[in-house]
Amino acid sequence: MSTAVPSYLLPHSVTLVRPAITTDDYGSDHYDYGAAATRTTIAAWVQQDIRRELTGVAQDGRQTQDQRWLLVTNHADVRALDRVEWTAPTGAMVLETDGPPAPVFSPFAGLHHTEVGLRVVTG
Repeated sequence: MSTAVPSYLLPHSVTLVRPAITTDDYGSDHYDYGAAATRTTIAAWVQQDIRRELTGVAQDGRQTQDQRWLLVTNHADVRALDRVEWTAPTGAMVLETDGPPAPVFSPFAGLHHTEVGLRVVTG
């Protein structure tokens, strides 16, 4: 019995971005997703679960769009502050984690895979 999602079911290559964390003089953390961040390429399945236009208009007059995505991977080290960079068929995207990643276990072999809720809000 396999203890992970088979590689042929993880057709997407995404970049997991772990921010560099610095602390200012007031003790507040600052997260750097730029050049100082750690980037790791992982195999994944990425799918869009929700797409909608939010009701109302943002303060500056924009129509806000809400998108929720699901990432499935065998990579166990995904954290709540990580981001995902992905070149989808429709173009490059940056997605933020939406809640803590969920380890999914097999009753026979322990950790099976990780599922991560992602979101992108534009507009």
